[in-house]
Amino acid sequence: MNFLDLAKSRFSCRAFSATPVEEEKLQLVLEAGRIAPTATNSQPVRVFVLESEGAIAKIRQATRMAYNAPVVLMVCYDSAVSYKAINHHDDHDCGFEDASIVTTHMMLEAKSLGLDTLWARGFNAQEIANAFALPENLKLVCLLDLGYADPENGKPSPRHSLRNPLEIFAKKI
Repeated sequence: MNFLDLAKSRFSCRAFSATPVEEEKLQLVLEAGRIAPTATNSQPVRVFVLESEGAIAKIRQATRMAYNAPVVLMVCYDSAVSYKAINHHDDHDCGFEDASIVTTHMMLEAKSLGLDTLWARGFNAQEIANAFALPENLKLVCLLDLGYADPENGKPSPRHSLRNPLEIFAKKI
């Protein structure tokens, strides 16, 4: 499958089957995130793999955004390590972008392996950080639900393929 077909086939899965994610596939998804580019190669992203019964119960209690996925990746960045663009006078911390790039790599690798994902940000990050006792320097960016789509309900939303025309998306200046 070429890249555009892969990217078009990925969708936000909101219903997962109980089928466990094979360890080999999970490791490939994590490796795709590990090799993703980060600002100045600072590699500030930390991924917590929630798959134990206790961790999954805790995340499901904190947010409905887990959608019964058998694995939830909690994607954070370490603000003590992330690149700060202070030399450009806007004090920008690149950790959020780094975590977003890592998450995108993992989503696409998951899809290439036949898995489905949901990038979730519908939660209170501080509540989840407290629930998992994350240190202050770790900033929760998103959850990445991971698993096999439920055959009946795990389908793309009707809005999935709606896209602005290229002329609106990109303009030459």
